[in-house]
Amino acid sequence: MPEFLRHRSIEEWIGAFLMTVVLILLSMQVIGRYALGWSFAWIEEVSRFFFVWAVYFGFVVAAAKDRHIRVSVQIMMLPPLGQKVMLTLADVIWLIFNGIVIWFGSIYIVDMFQFPLISQTTGINLVWVQLIVPLGFVLMSIRVIQVMIRRWTDAETTVIDTRLDD
Repeated sequence: MPEFLRHRSIEEWIGAFLMTVVLILLSMQVIGRYALGWSFAWIEEVSRFFFVWAVYFGFVVAAAKDRHIRVSVQIMMLPPLGQKVMLTLADVIWLIFNGIVIWFGSIYIVDMFQFPLISQTTGINLVWVQLIVPLGFVLMSIRVIQVMIRRWTDAETTVIDTRLDD
């Protein structure tokens, strides 16, 4: 197995799978509509659902790699201990925000189970699409906590420049 595939997380694999499904579905729709003269209404909607899930898994991957968007110039000017403290403070604030989204997202999901909203073309309960919001934020919070632990236990003390790739 090539090296770039070997060290991928489950979130990366799921996100890649979901984006592959989106690509296949939309390709089928384009080929069907313009080359064969047919189309299915459900393809566009299902591809949108898969895309939303893929985006949330992308958020989780960014959190796991500590590559989320942030302004890091002022943090890089601090000494290593100051960098750790500021990044940890920012992550704690982020976790509080995630907790709020998880709480209210869970309430919303429970309501959607009680009062289902059914998709027009697929006939499924949209709770299965909306479930990614609290689930994604739970997974993101787990990864943020892992990054915080790694930040304080590893010898690496510098801020990751989010503009650079691995």
